[in-house]
Amino acid sequence: MISTSRSGCTVFRRAICNTYGMADSNSWLKKNDYGLIEDAAFSNQPHILKILIHYVPESNLGFVLNDMPKIWLWREDRVRQFLSHIARLHTKINHVYNEDNQPQLDDKSISATRNQFDVFMYRQKLFWKVWKAYGFLKNEPLIKFEDFLEKPNEVVENLQDWYWAQFRFGVPIRVPLPHKINLDYKDKFENYDKILGWFNE
Repeated sequence: MISTSRSGCTVFRRAICNTYGMADSNSWLKKNDYGLIEDAAFSNQPHILKILIHYVPESNLGFVLNDMPKIWLWREDRVRQFLSHIARLHTKINHVYNEDNQPQLDDKSISATRNQFDVFMYRQKLFWKVWKAYGFLKNEPLIKFEDFLEKPNEVVENLQDWYWAQFRFGVPIRVPLPHKINLDYKDKFENYDKILGWFNE
């Protein structure tokens, strides 16, 4: 699964794993070279490899992405995606599996820099560039995260019509789905209005 940071990849990926009996790689590729994937515990069974666009050096993207069928995930609400990314850097909380563990932030306690925004936007543009080169031409599934949130079962079940023959031959697996992180980013960011201005340039 190809996506960018904080696009909803974990909850969507795990919903697919639970439906089709596939293993979840978690963030294996973040800390490991793709050339070592055959040594990974999940690699001997049907699985979904999480590939955030910045996990792989750009010079190696073609080699990695041509080696597998792919599902592409994007998020329409880029403002919330960016704010979620910055908040995660501050709280060190990637996902919440218990409501008692929701991150706590004081109002106006965090801010984003222009450099962080520029890096975020670069990765967004790289995602679409790579999708056009390696996904669009192969007619691979391109899923909008908001569509999944609206009709999760329908979006996941529709993937069974895709050409990937391995779907539904794995052993049933149940992996936990993360909860929504409940933060009002407008209140938490001291430079919220400036951030909106960046998106409107």
